Amino acid sequence: MANTNSLDLELSSSQYADRADTTSLSITGDLTIECWVKLEQLPSTVGTRFNAVTKYKESTNERSYRLTIESTNDKPLFVNSSDGTSANTASAAATTALTAGVWTHLAVSYNAAAGTCAFYRNGVADGTGASLKTSIHDNASRFALGAINTDVAAVEFYDGLIDEVRIWNDIRTATEILTNYQAELLGSEQGLVAYYKLNNVYTDSTTNANDLTASGSPVFSTDVPFVGGGSGLQNKIW
Repeated sequence: MANTNSLDLELSSSQYADRADTTSLSITGDLTIECWVKLEQLPSTVGTRFNAVTKYKESTNERSYRLTIESTNDKPLFVNSSDGTSANTASAAATTALTAGVWTHLAVSYNAAAGTCAFYRNGVADGTGASLKTSIHDNASRFALGAINTDVAAVEFYDGLIDEVRIWNDIRTATEILTNYQAELLGSEQGLVAYYKLNNVYTDSTTNANDLTASGSPVFSTDVPFVGGGSGLQNKIW
């Protein structure tokens, strides 16, 4: 296997990729989100947050979860809602702000029972969050890379490259994240519910078939954070 491409999303062209709600993406408990990002500019320079991975619709109180980069401090932020409303939504931020033009692996693991999360940056711990909601609302909001959806159109677009997006319905440990962040997976790993390699296609590499559809005509880039190989879970038989 080899990582050959990443997805290039342009803020100025309102580009993103999304899909309709599915059972496997409607995670209500433990959750881990992983992705590689390379921002073309910082959110603070344009005054709008960049949404990386979302299942979140504000206009009809269908908030679930999202991983975004904040406009005030350029730090990764995890958000979850227990009933879809803004009143029952909470957030936590990572410790370190992102740098434009640099590939960075982001991961956040959410512990539903405790209402906490742990952030990782390039496989290394990067802060924790507490006082999050102890469940995630199950609703019909669309799942998206690079934006959040509303009744009318997507908003709050991402600007840069994104690659190797992984959604898990469990708490990935620090060791698991460090071992696998620079390695392609098979797609059959236990707990992996969606996996977007973004190698010139929008398909989900798991059996859940959570394939995406692009909007705004984004293109794929040959600029990638790693080529492939490694000693991660792709060598483990489940």
